[in-house]
Amino acid sequence: MLLKRKKERQRAYMKNIGEVIRELRKRDGITQEKLAESLGVSFQSVSRWENGMAWPDVTLVPLLARYFKVSADTLFDMENAGTAERENYYNTTYARYRKDGNLALRRELMEQAVRELPHKFHYMMNLAEDLELYAGGNGAQRKEYSEGGFSERVQRLCRRVLEDCNDSRERCRAVKLLCSVYVSRGNMPEALRLAQEAWDMEHCREVLLGQILSGEEKLRQLQENILKAVDYAATVMVDIVFRKEYGLESGFSIDEKIEYIMSANRLYETVMPDGNYQFYHRIVGWNYRRLAELHLLKEDRKEALRCLLLAEKAAAAYDSLEDFRYTAPLVDRLQYEPEAYSKCWEGSERGMLYYRLKELEGYFDGTGELNEFRELKERLAEAVKEEPPVSVE
Repeated sequence: MLLKRKKERQRAYMKNIGEVIRELRKRDGITQEKLAESLGVSFQSVSRWENGMAWPDVTLVPLLARYFKVSADTLFDMENAGTAERENYYNTTYARYRKDGNLALRRELMEQAVRELPHKFHYMMNLAEDLELYAGGNGAQRKEYSEGGFSERVQRLCRRVLEDCNDSRERCRAVKLLCSVYVSRGNMPEALRLAQEAWDMEHCREVLLGQILSGEEKLRQLQENILKAVDYAATVMVDIVFRKEYGLESGFSIDEKIEYIMSANRLYETVMPDGNYQFYHRIVGWNYRRLAELHLLKEDRKEALRCLLLAEKAAAAYDSLEDFRYTAPLVDRLQYEPEAYSKCWEGSERGMLYYRLKELEGYFDGTGELNEFRELKERLAEAVKEEPPVSVE
């Protein structure tokens, strides 16, 4: 029995250190031959370590640690208690940074996590997604994205996940992000190839779970599916008439754009008729601001102001959220998790609305709605006076 346990521990040790060496080697883009040459061993030895058939001589451990710039403990056991503690630190800190909108800090955190735990593919995807957010950020972030080669890094990270990761969730994240990057760079053939490999909507995990589960679990999954479907449909409605990269917005009149966005908000209202939108207060509010901008293009300042007041109401509701439970019958088994959603700017929703209002004041000059518009600005200024100013320039 003791001999059996000893052999099991040896096999576990070989598997752990071999997997770690492989992950670190791929992280740094190093071949087995190059690593072997640096250590003074044959590349067959490296291959045997990585396949769990043998383990490095103990005298090589310090050399390996220095070569990959990690601790010896990292080489010996990536699943020890210390690693669990580090993962907990990374997870909780990252969630806080996501909620706060601090893109630079969470990118730096995930850079560190990927270096320290190179076999944790969800950190790799977190980093890839954060790097891609720079493409749609403020002026300084967009410049850093371009000059820092972020697009190429995103692609390398995603391809690494697709090559080495078996977790379907992380692979789906990689496919989705890669498709987006390929489209933005005009590589439509590769984007289409990847998209064809993905599952269709009728056979995705959420739909299958809705069929398989029972009782409360089934109801919760089905409610989650309803909310996701509504959000997807509403988001697409807005994207069709607003996202320039879709190349469709110029084909719609102002009135048609208004109808698309109003229909998107009506979808949220249908599923959550009690007005407790939780996260979607944010989305509904942004849609009202878009509606205000469209009505101003029609010189309908009265309707534009009405939409801005509704945007203020939605922003205030989001900023004051404390109980994160949905309450409408169609979604009352669900709860909003603030840390699950991210943004690339810091500040509150009212802070963002106040920032956007500065662009609109000229439309109200010399009109009967000017005083009410200024009162709205003053209310928002008072609400966010303790916050750092929002900027997306």
